Amino acid sequence: MHSGPLFKVKHHTGRILGPLDLERIKKLILKNQITGVELAKEYPNGIWQDINRLPELAELLYLNASGKLTEGSGALKSEQSSYRPILSPTREQFAPTVVLPSAPVPAEPAEIESKTSLTVEHRAQVRVQQPKAAIRPADPDRTRVADEDDEPTMMDPRGPNPMRAEAADSGGTATALSTEPPPESLTIEDGTELVEVKGSHPLVEVDSHAEPMLPDPLSDPGFKKRVQEVTVALYRPGLEPAKKKRRIPKGKELVRIVLIAAALGYFGYDTFMKETTDVAGNILKKSESFRPTLPRPNPGKVDSAYSEKEYKKGIFAYSFDHVPGYKAAAIHFSNAVTADPENLKAYAMLASAYVNLIDTSTKDETFFSVISQLLDSAKAKGIDLPELIIAESEFLTVTGRPDAAIQRIVNYTKGMKTLDPSLYLYIAEAFLAKGDAKSASPYVQSFQDNQAWSPRIFYVRGRIAEALGDTGAATAQYDKALLKWKEHAKSRLRRVYVAWKGGNVKSSAEDLNTILKFPDALSPKDLAQAYYLYSQLFSVNQNSEGALIAIERALKLDRTNRDYILEYYTLQARENGSSSRAKAIARMYLNLGEGEKKLKEGLVNDALAKFLDARAENPKSAEPLVKIGDMFVQLNDMVNARLNYQKAAELEPNSIEVWSKYISVLIQSYEWDEAQKAMDKFRKLPVSQSSIDKAAGDMYAKQNRYVEAAAFYKKAMSRESIDPDVYIAYGKILMAVKSYKDAPFFFALARRFDPLNPEPVIQTAKAAAEVEGPDSGIEYLEGELQKGSFARAELLAAIAELEIKKGQWKEAEQYVEQSRQANPEYAYPWKLQAQIYLNDENTDKKALDKALDAFKSYSDRNSSDPSGYLSRYQIFMKKAQFEKAQAELERIYAIYPKYPNLHYYKGLMYTNMGNYKLAAEEYGTELANNDLSVPSLIALGKAKIELGDAKGALVPLAKAMGLQPNNSEAKMNAAIANHRMKNYAGAIALFQAAIQLDAGNPILYKRMGECYRDMGDLIAARGAFQKYLQMEPDAADKADIERYL
Repeated sequence: MHSGPLFKVKHHTGRILGPLDLERIKKLILKNQITGVELAKEYPNGIWQDINRLPELAELLYLNASGKLTEGSGALKSEQSSYRPILSPTREQFAPTVVLPSAPVPAEPAEIESKTSLTVEHRAQVRVQQPKAAIRPADPDRTRVADEDDEPTMMDPRGPNPMRAEAADSGGTATALSTEPPPESLTIEDGTELVEVKGSHPLVEVDSHAEPMLPDPLSDPGFKKRVQEVTVALYRPGLEPAKKKRRIPKGKELVRIVLIAAALGYFGYDTFMKETTDVAGNILKKSESFRPTLPRPNPGKVDSAYSEKEYKKGIFAYSFDHVPGYKAAAIHFSNAVTADPENLKAYAMLASAYVNLIDTSTKDETFFSVISQLLDSAKAKGIDLPELIIAESEFLTVTGRPDAAIQRIVNYTKGMKTLDPSLYLYIAEAFLAKGDAKSASPYVQSFQDNQAWSPRIFYVRGRIAEALGDTGAATAQYDKALLKWKEHAKSRLRRVYVAWKGGNVKSSAEDLNTILKFPDALSPKDLAQAYYLYSQLFSVNQNSEGALIAIERALKLDRTNRDYILEYYTLQARENGSSSRAKAIARMYLNLGEGEKKLKEGLVNDALAKFLDARAENPKSAEPLVKIGDMFVQLNDMVNARLNYQKAAELEPNSIEVWSKYISVLIQSYEWDEAQKAMDKFRKLPVSQSSIDKAAGDMYAKQNRYVEAAAFYKKAMSRESIDPDVYIAYGKILMAVKSYKDAPFFFALARRFDPLNPEPVIQTAKAAAEVEGPDSGIEYLEGELQKGSFARAELLAAIAELEIKKGQWKEAEQYVEQSRQANPEYAYPWKLQAQIYLNDENTDKKALDKALDAFKSYSDRNSSDPSGYLSRYQIFMKKAQFEKAQAELERIYAIYPKYPNLHYYKGLMYTNMGNYKLAAEEYGTELANNDLSVPSLIALGKAKIELGDAKGALVPLAKAMGLQPNNSEAKMNAAIANHRMKNYAGAIALFQAAIQLDAGNPILYKRMGECYRDMGDLIAARGAFQKYLQMEPDAADKADIERYL
């Protein structure tokens, strides 16, 4: 008989294992049949959930990942963690606060000792209650079907999966009891099972000593004990351990060490090459599956003691500063809030945990919303808790506003005699984020080494030392972090990076093997860097095959990183054989690599030349064509970009990577029908849909249909593999609908993916200008310029634009000139210069001519943007130079035959020339391309009225009124048409309806007066004409109108 519970396990393929007892599950884990990516439930009445949320299974997975799970291992056990207030051992052991932003001065050790006494609490053990299993198989090694509703047991042939570090519970674990009915399960198209639980979740009763099913990755007792010892021990003079002298091995011992190191390197390589699990893919899937959520509502019984207990567990997990630690902390903090909604500290620290998981979770509008709501809840009582300041400052720093983070901490400290020292860490991180490592250094040095409560302190010190150019000091700090927290993957990764930068990557083999043994501890982007460095190690060891495999995994995790792309091309060129065909392919990759080098230097035209050489070496490959298309996009040449993407798409008819670029340029070229056909094709294929969702959003955004665009952008952000450009696109949608406060978060996400792209920086500044005024945006951009930004011309032009918004035209012109000097080929400052000239139109007779020249300079540098040609068209229309105006429209037509409203503008030109017949033809052509264009419908109606076809005019005007019922111009022209048809009653009704919508339009009263006059109602006509002259006392036809008064 089995003494423990039974479980069922569902693989991602949908196959079911079970019912299984813990011993059987342990054996399956050891055989890598269960890897930690499955769903599981208690048998028979549990609900399907992530296997890591069942504590018994989570602990087994964690023990296996840490190498402690064996066939003969005994029963599972957990320990309670120690607790330190907020994020430091004790608050009292620090000297009185020096008000920020002045650098803090650490207290002397003797002073600290005199003020502090340390007490470590030992918690009572929690009694574990296990539910009775309904059915228990007789043989522990045998799996059988228990009843007819059980699915048959299936085995998953997949290989081993890396560490499930976010599993395992740190406390005494018990199963949460539920009295609710089984959930209803729904299945969606991609096979994902959605579980809908009716009613609220029951809160675990502390009186019964039962704990919720919460995973904790920190359950290893030895690991806890080691961390506890190194984090709570105080510095006591005279009690320092004697410094150990390093002994240099000699003779046979040295040979033995070298041989062991070589063996370690070989076995690490052998494991790496034999690995069949898609580690990179699994990491991306885990990031997609993790979503920040608000805590469950309290079921009606507040339990402050249990809430505080969970909060302390969360703090303990939080201190480890790695992905599984933050995930475990989030679960504990969430549980603390559920138990006691008044626990404001838990709200704040839950938000902080989520912020630290920003690179390891789905980043959509829900992420931003959840964090904002948690921060609002933490501020509900109007109390500025240190935990709240931590969470807010982190959020501000992560979203690209480090100055605001610093100011938030400074404002909090004003007038305070004491301060939680943890805040020093966060102000240091904010200074580091804004590129001011020198100012950051004093704050993070305020901690004595033996007072450091987290490896994050040493890690930040190391990053500051790196920024200041002291790699030796940086390595020393990373060593300190790893001495106390061996599992701190970020410090280990930076140690490898520093060694690699110093030309000594060979010494990092053991570190890299350790990192890749537990990949879950890093975010996808950091893991990509680990694979890149592993590729470098393989290259140094003359192992091209291993290097190529490693760089391919790096690119899967971070596919826009130019260093990784360059390395990939270099390795491909080196890897190809000696046949003539292979040599041609090698030369292709060599040229692609050279092109990437030029691109990193900002030499777009030189890069394009290299990509064209690559194309010549291998015309049958799509890779050079895609890179050529990319270059033409950067050069704003959409025609050539489209041609090259089209050729690449023909060579790769089922490649979403190629077709997503082609679809994008089709949308930019207004070829929406063709783009829609391509999107429909890929909707039916088993490919990543994020790019297709993003393209659909782009198409709607291009048509100013923001609601539909936002819906598709949200879908794109929820996908497993995300096109980073979607964050910029969604942020711009938020700007368009005036959600200026929300937009910077998404621009900050875009910067995390592509730090060299100036657009999210500029858009963030524009959002700040809308919320806090133009000066705020200018200050933000000036701060970016002080960092020695790569995009100086773009940022200077953005400052000029904000100066124009302020009405400071002279200052704007100065910034425009600086921008042009920084990059003479950058187009945008010429467009701003044209706006400056147009501002002087009433005082400078040559202003229009100067603006025409400036717009031409803009179009010469950005030939694919129709706005330059359209602006020149408008100026020529104003000058009544119709032939020149038409020439500008023809330039747009040559690039974009389906440019929206192109024929409408041409019709306006003919209208101004008095040629209503040609105007009506152009409006008709426009409506054939876009039958919902209200301006074209109204213009066509007006042209038909002028042509004497009042009845024909009512057809487009009626449609316009149907599309936009509140459009007063459509109603006014419909009234004029009825007047011409002598349908006076209908005309008057329409005039009055138009006046309700646009009471300030004097023409409406004049036209209505004429209608009253023609129908013989002179009294009503007199009243309408009087209203007209009151609004237009200097009207040109005043004398004629006065005859009827």
